[in-house]
Amino acid sequence: MYVLRRLLTVLLVGGLVAGILMPSAAQAPGPRYGGTLRAGMQTDPVGLDPHLSTATATRNMMENVYDTLVMYSSQGRYIPGLAESWTTSEDGITWTFQIRRGVKFHNGRVMTPEDVVYSINRIRDPNTKSPRVQDFAEVDTVSASGPNTVVIKLKRPFSPLLAKLSSSLNVIVAREVVSRDGDLHTNPTGTGPFRFVGYTPQQRLTLVRSGDYWEVDANGRRLPYLDRIEFVFLPDAVARATALRAGSVQWIEYVPSSEVKALRADPNVEVVGGLSANFRSLYINNQVAPFNNVKVRQAMAYATDKKEIVDTALFEVGGIVATGTAIPPGNFFATTRSPYNKVDLDRAKRLLAEAGHPNGFEADLYVTSTYDFLRTPAEIIQAQLAKIGIRLKITAADWSVYLPTVFQKKYVLTILGTSGQSDPDDFLYNNFHSKAGLNLVNYADPQFDQLVEQARAVSNEGQRKRLYEQAQARLLDTVPMVFIYHSTQFEAVRRTVRGFEHWPNTSYLGLRRTWMTAP
Repeated sequence: MYVLRRLLTVLLVGGLVAGILMPSAAQAPGPRYGGTLRAGMQTDPVGLDPHLSTATATRNMMENVYDTLVMYSSQGRYIPGLAESWTTSEDGITWTFQIRRGVKFHNGRVMTPEDVVYSINRIRDPNTKSPRVQDFAEVDTVSASGPNTVVIKLKRPFSPLLAKLSSSLNVIVAREVVSRDGDLHTNPTGTGPFRFVGYTPQQRLTLVRSGDYWEVDANGRRLPYLDRIEFVFLPDAVARATALRAGSVQWIEYVPSSEVKALRADPNVEVVGGLSANFRSLYINNQVAPFNNVKVRQAMAYATDKKEIVDTALFEVGGIVATGTAIPPGNFFATTRSPYNKVDLDRAKRLLAEAGHPNGFEADLYVTSTYDFLRTPAEIIQAQLAKIGIRLKITAADWSVYLPTVFQKKYVLTILGTSGQSDPDDFLYNNFHSKAGLNLVNYADPQFDQLVEQARAVSNEGQRKRLYEQAQARLLDTVPMVFIYHSTQFEAVRRTVRGFEHWPNTSYLGLRRTWMTAP
């Protein structure tokens, strides 16, 4: 929890996290019910079953259909969700959760502790093939004990447990829906504030207010306020900003870096957001020659001018340079002592020659055409690596094609990253442990594995920090990828939209308290 407070403190002190959009004194005294929010989205979800997806687009639209046992607040704290409270045994092995009574799924059935047990075990089950199976690798058993109690017993102490339980994709689901349909892709059924209505690919996904939602605001009024959310897919970033200005949508995600200043100057629009928990890197498939040679990967890191990418591709507002590894600078667990913070072309060329490639080589760079902040750096990286003889051929694909290809590791180089982290384990174990589902670069280093495994079992923040510093030093030595930047994330809203709050982990849970002024 300490790291969350530290991360949020850094963001707030830096002026990078905007506050809640609240009504002014001249407006109505409080939130009003009703209205349809048309939200301009970057891309379609990659599947609708949260347990089977890692796509941010899926999380962004499904996290308000479902609930998690524990929630991650906008202030960087773990707070009650479907669990009203929890206790931990002195040895850190047994966690006991008191489950909220009277919560209903959208099919009308009351949620029980057995649903919690089923949901966690579904993620844990290798047959489910959840990409987050390792989130619960240290769980020994999950059991219901009485009418409102769930007990999680661990194999050993596991400090990131609350972080895993609060992940917006590790949600509680209705077992009978999975049993009937085989998965949750066609009929997402949760306990969240909005009920799924329908999805038309490349057009829209629609949610409506659930009248049975359990959460209330500070005045005891039942959430959410909105009647309906229509997620409209507008993959062109400039078109998305134009639609907001015109009023055809009232809210957009991923404000392109090129539009931030202009939208801030628009009196009808407010831009919220800032530096968020994420990293963006040049992913390198470590098992594909010649990239299985660490000297080649080190050469690429020395040749990459990270500042040029941020200044040019991201217009100086779209991110900050990665001065360490995956953990953003300012985080309690971050390191900023990367040897690649200064470009060294002579050293890069020497390393390539030592690796047997004095004249360089050709390679494919596979990128997505969907997200501008992952696409626009490609040509700059191409020009930078050409200076040491690495000649890149760039190909692009839509996110719906690109992401499954990358997850099958059928690529050589790509530009990607992950977001939504709330614990250092999310940054390091999830992306680089040899058995982790998000290890898309085929990185396997026993020394690194041992360090992050030890850090999982330690609760003392100082001890964890030392272990993570060693683990990150190992990443910098072995270069599984070239760490380039940490992106800012901005949302923009029409000023008729009130109450939306930007989450530092890029979650859209703020839509639960969003409301609209009278038309």
